[in-house]
Amino acid sequence: MVAKLRLINEYTHDLEEMRGISLAEYTADTMRQRAVERTLTNLIQCCIDLAQHIRSAEQLSSSGTSKQEIEALAAAGILSPETGTRLEDAVGFRNILTHRYGDIDHEVVHSILHEDLHWFETFQQEIAQWFKLQRTD
Repeated sequence: MVAKLRLINEYTHDLEEMRGISLAEYTADTMRQRAVERTLTNLIQCCIDLAQHIRSAEQLSSSGTSKQEIEALAAAGILSPETGTRLEDAVGFRNILTHRYGDIDHEVVHSILHEDLHWFETFQQEIAQWFKLQRTD
Protein backbone atom coordinates (compact mmCIF):
# COMPACT_ATOMS: atom_id res chain seq x y z
CA MET A 1 0.00 0.00 0.00
CA VAL A 2 2.83 2.38 0.83
CA ALA A 3 4.41 1.67 -2.56
CA LYS A 4 1.18 2.69 -4.33
CA LEU A 5 1.02 5.90 -2.29
CA ARG A 6 4.60 6.66 -3.36
CA LEU A 7 3.73 6.08 -7.01
CA ILE A 8 0.67 8.32 -6.72
CA ASN A 9 2.91 11.00 -5.22
CA GLU A 10 5.51 10.57 -8.00
CA TYR A 11 2.93 10.75 -10.79
CA THR A 12 1.32 13.82 -9.23
CA HIS A 13 4.72 15.49 -8.91
CA ASP A 14 5.57 14.62 -12.53
CA LEU A 15 2.32 16.21 -13.69
CA GLU A 16 2.99 19.31 -11.59
CA GLU A 17 6.31 19.62 -13.41
CA MET A 18 4.48 19.61 -16.76
CA ARG A 19 2.22 22.54 -15.84
CA GLY A 20 2.79 26.16 -16.60
CA ILE A 21 2.26 26.30 -20.33
CA SER A 22 -0.61 27.92 -22.13
CA LEU A 23 -3.37 25.96 -23.78
CA ALA A 24 -2.02 27.00 -27.20
CA GLU A 25 1.44 25.68 -26.33
CA TYR A 26 -0.06 22.48 -24.95
CA THR A 27 -2.21 21.78 -27.99
CA ALA A 28 0.78 22.35 -30.28
CA ASP A 29 3.02 19.91 -28.36
CA THR A 30 2.01 16.33 -29.18
CA MET A 31 4.82 14.83 -27.09
CA ARG A 32 3.73 16.75 -23.99
CA GLN A 33 0.11 15.75 -24.61
CA ARG A 34 1.09 12.09 -24.72
CA ALA A 35 3.24 12.42 -21.60
CA VAL A 36 0.45 14.13 -19.67
CA GLU A 37 -2.20 11.68 -20.85
CA ARG A 38 -0.09 8.63 -20.01
CA THR A 39 0.93 9.99 -16.61
CA LEU A 40 -2.69 10.84 -15.79
CA THR A 41 -3.73 7.34 -16.84
CA ASN A 42 -1.05 5.78 -14.63
CA LEU A 43 -1.93 8.05 -11.71
CA ILE A 44 -5.63 7.24 -11.85
CA GLN A 45 -4.93 3.52 -12.28
CA CYS A 46 -2.73 3.58 -9.17
CA CYS A 47 -5.59 5.17 -7.22
CA ILE A 48 -7.93 2.43 -8.46
CA ASP A 49 -5.43 -0.30 -7.55
CA LEU A 50 -4.99 1.10 -4.07
CA ALA A 51 -8.74 1.44 -3.59
CA GLN A 52 -9.21 -2.15 -4.74
CA HIS A 53 -6.59 -3.38 -2.30
CA ILE A 54 -8.15 -1.54 0.63
CA ARG A 55 -11.68 -2.58 -0.31
CA SER A 56 -10.63 -6.19 -0.50
CA ALA A 57 -8.54 -6.15 2.68
CA GLU A 58 -11.33 -4.47 4.62
CA GLN A 59 -14.02 -6.64 3.01
CA LEU A 60 -16.06 -3.54 2.22
CA SER A 61 -17.99 -4.97 -0.72
CA SER A 62 -17.60 -7.42 -3.53
CA SER A 63 -15.34 -6.45 -6.38
CA GLY A 64 -17.02 -4.35 -9.02
CA THR A 65 -16.15 -1.66 -11.51
CA SER A 66 -13.28 0.72 -10.99
CA LYS A 67 -15.72 3.42 -9.94
CA GLN A 68 -17.27 1.05 -7.41
CA GLU A 69 -13.83 0.53 -5.85
CA ILE A 70 -13.67 4.26 -5.12
CA GLU A 71 -17.34 4.36 -4.05
CA ALA A 72 -16.66 1.63 -1.47
CA LEU A 73 -13.95 3.73 0.18
CA ALA A 74 -16.17 6.79 0.31
CA ALA A 75 -19.09 4.75 1.69
CA ALA A 76 -16.80 3.40 4.42
CA GLY A 77 -15.66 6.91 5.36
CA ILE A 78 -12.08 6.28 4.24
CA LEU A 79 -12.51 8.99 1.62
CA SER A 80 -14.59 12.10 2.04
CA PRO A 81 -17.70 12.22 -0.17
CA GLU A 82 -16.23 15.01 -2.29
CA THR A 83 -12.91 13.22 -2.80
CA GLY A 84 -14.80 10.05 -3.67
CA THR A 85 -16.88 11.88 -6.27
CA ARG A 86 -13.84 13.58 -7.80
CA LEU A 87 -11.93 10.30 -8.04
CA GLU A 88 -14.96 8.54 -9.56
CA ASP A 89 -14.98 11.28 -12.21
CA ALA A 90 -11.25 10.70 -12.72
CA VAL A 91 -11.91 6.99 -13.31
CA GLY A 92 -14.35 7.89 -16.06
CA PHE A 93 -11.76 10.22 -17.55
CA ARG A 94 -9.13 7.47 -17.39
CA ASN A 95 -11.46 5.30 -19.46
CA ILE A 96 -11.64 8.01 -22.10
CA LEU A 97 -7.85 8.36 -22.18
CA THR A 98 -7.19 4.62 -22.17
CA HIS A 99 -9.78 3.52 -24.67
CA ARG A 100 -9.73 6.67 -26.79
CA TYR A 101 -13.49 7.08 -26.82
CA GLY A 102 -13.68 9.75 -29.51
CA ASP A 103 -11.07 12.43 -29.75
CA ILE A 104 -9.27 13.59 -26.65
CA ASP A 105 -10.31 17.12 -25.72
CA HIS A 106 -6.95 18.75 -25.08
CA GLU A 107 -8.60 21.72 -23.41
CA VAL A 108 -10.10 19.37 -20.79
CA VAL A 109 -6.75 17.64 -20.23
CA HIS A 110 -5.01 21.01 -19.90
CA SER A 111 -7.64 22.13 -17.41
CA ILE A 112 -7.25 18.97 -15.32
CA LEU A 113 -3.48 19.40 -15.38
CA HIS A 114 -3.73 22.96 -14.09
CA GLU A 115 -6.79 22.83 -11.84
CA ASP A 116 -7.50 19.33 -10.54
CA LEU A 117 -4.26 17.69 -9.41
CA HIS A 118 -4.98 18.69 -5.83
CA TRP A 119 -7.69 15.98 -5.71
CA PHE A 120 -5.00 13.34 -6.07
CA GLU A 121 -3.07 14.93 -3.23
CA THR A 122 -6.25 14.93 -1.13
CA PHE A 123 -6.80 11.26 -2.00
CA GLN A 124 -3.26 10.48 -0.82
CA GLN A 125 -3.74 12.41 2.41
CA GLU A 126 -7.07 10.76 3.23
CA ILE A 127 -5.70 7.26 2.53
CA ALA A 128 -2.54 7.98 4.53
CA GLN A 129 -4.63 9.27 7.45
CA TRP A 130 -6.82 6.16 7.36
CA PHE A 131 -3.74 3.93 7.13
CA LYS A 132 -2.16 5.71 10.10
CA LEU A 133 -5.31 5.12 12.16
CA GLN A 134 -5.27 1.43 11.24
CA ARG A 135 -1.71 1.06 12.44
CA THR A 136 -2.43 2.67 15.81
CA ASP A 137 -5.39 0.39 16.54
